[in-house]
Amino acid sequence: MKINVAPLLKQPVGTQTDYELTESPIDPRGENAGLTEAGATSIDANIVATHTNPGVYLEGDARATIAEQCSRCLRLIETPVETHFAEQYYSTIDVASGDPKDEPPPDAKRIGSDFRIDLTPLLREELLLATPLAPLCKPDCKGLCLVCGRDLNEEPHDHDASVDERWSELSKLKEFRPER
Repeated sequence: MKINVAPLLKQPVGTQTDYELTESPIDPRGENAGLTEAGATSIDANIVATHTNPGVYLEGDARATIAEQCSRCLRLIETPVETHFAEQYYSTIDVASGDPKDEPPPDAKRIGSDFRIDLTPLLREELLLATPLAPLCKPDCKGLCLVCGRDLNEEPHDHDASVDERWSELSKLKEFRPER
């Protein structure tokens, strides 16, 4: 989603504008297709843009559904993710006169000459940071069997422990004093 901040930059410093982004499911060919790189299947975001001296300050909340795999049983799951974000964008050109403004810091996010801000990279970054590293389909997921690979949630089972022949002599120690 691209927002035009030129009308906001023409207002006095401190003026705010609200934006809302809702898309479910996210169109893989639409303007928010970059969010699918973070695994997002749907998004709902509320953003407040504030005119500041250097440019525009964006602050908001985003709720999304992320398509992932359970880290234990490898089932496909959808994880709800919520994030709060805030980012300062620096204007490089004065909106009224067209004159260049002071150079922003080297790592700053900039507003281009079209005065449009693409929210997709910001939201994608925030969703990636909020996504769990090891998502689970349920808190007590048993995962996959280490021996045969079957899903232990569907088929709980045990395998006979194989005995390493190098340790077979030690098993005779159990019979040395059977009363213990």
